[in-house]
Amino acid sequence: MLRNYLKITLRNLIRSKTYSIINIGGLTLGIVVCFFALLYVRFELSYDTFNEKADRIYRLVTDVETSNGIEYQSTPGALAPALQGTFPEVEGATRVFLDYLILQKEQDEAREEKIAYADSSLFSIFTLPLISGNPATILNAPYQVVLSETAARTYFGTADPLGKVLLVNGKDPATVTGIMKDMPQNSHFRVEVLVSMATLGSSWQTNWKRYFFYTYLLLPEHCDTQALSARMTDFVRQHYDQSQSKQTLSLEPLTDVYLHGQARGSRTGSSTHGNMGEIYIFSLVAAFVLFIASFNFINLTTAFATCRMKEVGVRKVLGAERQQLVGQFLMDAGLITLIAFVLAVVFCVLLLPSFNDLAGKIVTTGVFATGRYLAWLFGIAVTIGLVSGLYPALFLSGFRPLVGLQGTSPRQNGPTLRQVLVVAQFTVSAILIISTLVVYSQLHHMRNYDLGFQNDHKVVVDFQFDGGIIAHSTTIKQQLSRLANVSEVSMSSSIPGRANHTYPTQLENQSREMQTLESDVYFVDHDFLRQYQIELAAGRALSPQLASDSTQAILINETAARSLGYANPADALGKRFEQLNRRGTIVGVIRDFHFQSLQDEIRPLTLRISPSFLTFMTFTISPENTQETVADLQREWQKLVPEVPFVSFFADHAYNEQYVREERFGKLFLYLAAVAILISCMGLFGLSVFNTESRTREIGVRKVLGASVVSIVTLLSKDFLKLVVLAILVASPIAWYGMSRWLQTFAYKISIEWWVFALSGLLAVGIALLTVSSQAIKAALMNPVKSLRSE
Repeated sequence: MLRNYLKITLRNLIRSKTYSIINIGGLTLGIVVCFFALLYVRFELSYDTFNEKADRIYRLVTDVETSNGIEYQSTPGALAPALQGTFPEVEGATRVFLDYLILQKEQDEAREEKIAYADSSLFSIFTLPLISGNPATILNAPYQVVLSETAARTYFGTADPLGKVLLVNGKDPATVTGIMKDMPQNSHFRVEVLVSMATLGSSWQTNWKRYFFYTYLLLPEHCDTQALSARMTDFVRQHYDQSQSKQTLSLEPLTDVYLHGQARGSRTGSSTHGNMGEIYIFSLVAAFVLFIASFNFINLTTAFATCRMKEVGVRKVLGAERQQLVGQFLMDAGLITLIAFVLAVVFCVLLLPSFNDLAGKIVTTGVFATGRYLAWLFGIAVTIGLVSGLYPALFLSGFRPLVGLQGTSPRQNGPTLRQVLVVAQFTVSAILIISTLVVYSQLHHMRNYDLGFQNDHKVVVDFQFDGGIIAHSTTIKQQLSRLANVSEVSMSSSIPGRANHTYPTQLENQSREMQTLESDVYFVDHDFLRQYQIELAAGRALSPQLASDSTQAILINETAARSLGYANPADALGKRFEQLNRRGTIVGVIRDFHFQSLQDEIRPLTLRISPSFLTFMTFTISPENTQETVADLQREWQKLVPEVPFVSFFADHAYNEQYVREERFGKLFLYLAAVAILISCMGLFGLSVFNTESRTREIGVRKVLGASVVSIVTLLSKDFLKLVVLAILVASPIAWYGMSRWLQTFAYKISIEWWVFALSGLLAVGIALLTVSSQAIKAALMNPVKSLRSE
């Protein structure tokens, strides 16, 4: 019996090639998209779960409540040892300071590395297997480093790196004391190099003012973290003046940090954060694609049912029972899904490298990396086959024998299931078209937004606070600015888009009281504002002609002025400030500029001269002969300061790195939307083929009676287009609501304009019209004599 079912199934598939190709192709695409979306979502939800003690590890964070709102900070370096010595619940504590350094083995092989200053206790809390080295002492002394396997191969090839030396910032030798396995991709911070905490010096580790450290605590199971956080808050407030700011400590479960934790502080280094909203969106889109593929199967199977009604009638007359007919049609669905599954496996294998590149991370090394991935894929295919094939099976096997032998389908009043499914398909497609336009409009908005400064054609070199460069900065700047195609040179502690310092700053407010702001801080030279074209709202810039500006002058931005109560920026001029043991007056207020991502509101910012904090040198170069200019800079740099590596990057590239995640999200969304629309069009094309074939005689009669090609095309297309227009009307409010929620994650965002819906509607109608009209035109141009003879 099964062999007979299989023969009939194969015969029908071969006979109805268009139906078979569309169904198999649609299901294949649906399975592939669903599988990749499942992989991505599962990976995003798995962050930090590789740690064996993940359920007992907590990240300690600080909310600092000030007069200008809540600052989301990490923790000071002194906190971890203090807590471990005070609270018996703390079984272990470790600190991580994420930063970047210039590392090199040879003089001409310097590279910037994202690193983490870490305690040796890191290895007793996190699951970071060591290949070599003693975890208890591996990071105890200054300038000890632990390399990942990848970093070890990068710097030392196949040689044993233990005991070897790397130069830090071109001058300080660091000894390799251990090799660890590469940190997993699903870690909320991931570095290739660990540097001993002692390298920072004791002043950093005992300071209670600098919120630069991530503190992780190992707590017992079933610990009352809320009560413990409250006790820790009471303890830590003893170290701060609560009249100006109020500190509140919180314990975040490690596995919640990636998706639910706030971005803490401004020096986040290699720390990454996910977006739960994106996970919901990808899950929904994947489900939509799967539904569309299933709807296609149901639609096409029931549409082509009339071709098999006589077969059903004859079978029933000959005594076939309904369950046997259901088995036959489920066999049809099963074989189609089995073929689609095999093709999907092939496509998944071929597309996996591209998918990993698109995701920006190794989501998995292979479809067959673990058996459960293949099981998921097969489970998806079986589910689609059962769900998609069950209704057609029940529908076809339910025909009465007389109706089946007549070859006519029963009449249905009101909207048919086929029409409902077409509307559902194109509703999803229209939602995705609207959403894609909104996503790319927001990305375009961010790329072209007036940032309040200019960072085009600027090459930046990080000299890592080198004292020799700072001491001879005037001479070095003059020498380098004489190069052809170099127009301006400045020095600063940070540049827009890169991490910067934050410090408590006391500023005189409108009530003449000293108000504390946890402000972002730029230390700059006199040329920085002019080079980056940052405008003044009031007052003047820092002047090299005034010696007092080097110690007693400060600039603030408009946001800081408003936080102090000054509606007019000029009212802040001459007011007092205190910052890092420096006192003086506000001499200028700069226009707000976006020194961080457009996802964040502009925060209070101060700019001041303090040479010891300078680390970046920026060169404005001509857009012509860029590579030659950078090469000239490097040669001259090596003549002037040969002991400092020349590691450069472009300022605009550094700024745009903040939007890499959003760019990837946009691309993934575009591809998912394209697949969904393609599957919908495949289904619509199949239905148009069926509709055309079933009305061949009617078309022939109409042409004999004088109907034009345009009228016949209109006749065959209008019913489908009505459904598509209805789908657009249903989709528009749904898409508007969903995209409005997504846009809430951006501080500076677009408004969803009417033209987005109009353009999306035109695109959806245009796509549907192109899909349907190809068959309609073909039928309208057919010789009526031939079509009538065939009938």
